[in-house]
Formats: sequence, structure tokens, C-alpha cells
Amino acid sequence: MRFIICYDVSDDKRRNKLSKLLKAFGIRTQFSVFEVEAPKEVILKLLEEAEEILDEIDKIFAYPIDDKNIKNIQRLGLSTQTDLVNYI
Repeated sequence: MRFIICYDVSDDKRRNKLSKLLKAFGIRTQFSVFEVEAPKEVILKLLEEAEEILDEIDKIFAYPIDDKNIKNIQRLGLSTQTDLVNYI
């Protein structure tokens, strides 16, 4: 299953650590947005690891995209990479 994971982290050190974690699982589509294709169980484990990085003012969201709606994703602009590499 594909997920859009986005975050808002105030501290540079925590933000870099979270970014590095997410890069290991998916591709960056915006500065604070990643697409990850993995089973739900893997996403839950990833979010547990991410939670250990965050503090009380930081936020992270994981939005599932079901197979039916993947084909409806619209990508515009210079970075329109459509192939996700499953790193798992």
C-alpha cells in the first residue's frame, strides 16, 4: 500500500534525523513530504521510530492511498517521479 507521509518539525537536528529515516523507506516528493510504498505493518513500525525522534510540538501524518486511487495521482512540475522504489 502507498502512503503519503508529511511532517512539520521545528528543530533542524530532529528534522534531519526524521528525513533520513523516511528516505530509507521511500522517496521525497517535497521538502517535508514522502511517498512510501510498504505494508501497513511496516508503516506502523516506521511511525513508531519517527515518534521517538519527535517532541511534543512536532507533527507527522501518514495518509494511505488505496490501489484504486493511485492511478488518479496528478504530478505537475519539474519533479514528477512516478516510480517508487520499495526499499523493504
